[in-house]
Amino acid sequence: MLAVLFLLGGIGLANLYSASYGFALSIEKLPGYFAMRQLLWFVPAMAVFGLCSFVSLDYIKRNIGLLTLGTLMLLLLPFVPVLGITKNGASRWFGFAGLMLQPSELFKPVIILYLAHILSKKADRLADVVNGVIPPLLVAFAGVIIVLLQNDFSSALLIGILAVIMFWVANVPLVFFAALGSIGLPLVSLTVLTSDYRLRRVLAYLAPKLDPADLSYQVNASLRAIRAGGWWGKGLGQGTLKVRSIPEVQSDFVFAAWAEETGFMGVLLFTGLWVLLIQRAFATAFKASDSYRSHLAFGMTCYLAIQTLINVMVVSGVAPATGIPLPFFSSGGSSLLSVAAAGGFIYNVSRNGAAVDASEGQVNHG
Repeated sequence: MLAVLFLLGGIGLANLYSASYGFALSIEKLPGYFAMRQLLWFVPAMAVFGLCSFVSLDYIKRNIGLLTLGTLMLLLLPFVPVLGITKNGASRWFGFAGLMLQPSELFKPVIILYLAHILSKKADRLADVVNGVIPPLLVAFAGVIIVLLQNDFSSALLIGILAVIMFWVANVPLVFFAALGSIGLPLVSLTVLTSDYRLRRVLAYLAPKLDPADLSYQVNASLRAIRAGGWWGKGLGQGTLKVRSIPEVQSDFVFAAWAEETGFMGVLLFTGLWVLLIQRAFATAFKASDSYRSHLAFGMTCYLAIQTLINVMVVSGVAPATGIPLPFFSSGGSSLLSVAAAGGFIYNVSRNGAAVDASEGQVNHG
């Protein structure tokens, strides 16, 4: 599992350079502009991975209230006039001196940590929806609302999905999900229908030939790049459609460049690595020493798996366009820190599980 994590990180960085150098030149930057920026983020990401891999999970449990509250406060910083940064109509970032952070990315692993603790702690009270389920639901709902106010519907939806998964794995009564669905689905639909750009994305997905020069331009360009890869691809650095056809290819559509340059075999390699990682991570969750660690590893695994699946589905035209980055591949320091933390916590649970297995083996042998 550790080897696959590092391999995905290395392949993702190489692909980012290959995918982005043409776009970097077009905006009068050095060819390795985006790759070098991402490489600089690898240093703190490695530190975050190491910290999350070796920190005491019981220490995290004792301080999860402060950690969750602090992250919720970070979500408000993009609204502060001096620190907030608005791009393309979205207020998702804060920063200073050229450094930008997207706090919604950091909230994703933190809400999983919080729900893993609180739902395992209240395991015997979850049948009491009012006292056992509603309080943690309100915390997750607060995060979703703040992220939605940042005009980041995709991240808000992903956080909501992860929260629902955490309630499901904790065996919350089914009546809760029925009630949540009856309220949540209409609200999600209303959020889409009352936003012009979200509605346009849905229309582009439902009718890709309706306006190919505008609404569906990016997805259609992505599909052309994927098809152009054939069986073996054009070779790393040899793709052409990524340069002239796919806007912002270094971000959400970086997988299209990978498919064009490595072909079907490269897509198989990508899929195989992710399947192996997710299989090992779920195995870690099922073998964890207690429900808190099990919920934690399960939630972090779902986070990585769902975000990867959504991105690939969007790039392949299977889902409406979103702003969800591809873990380890897309440009973005905040996303890299977030997935590094998720991978670190999964590895932490795996290490603890291995230690428990070894100790039980010694006892049984004795």
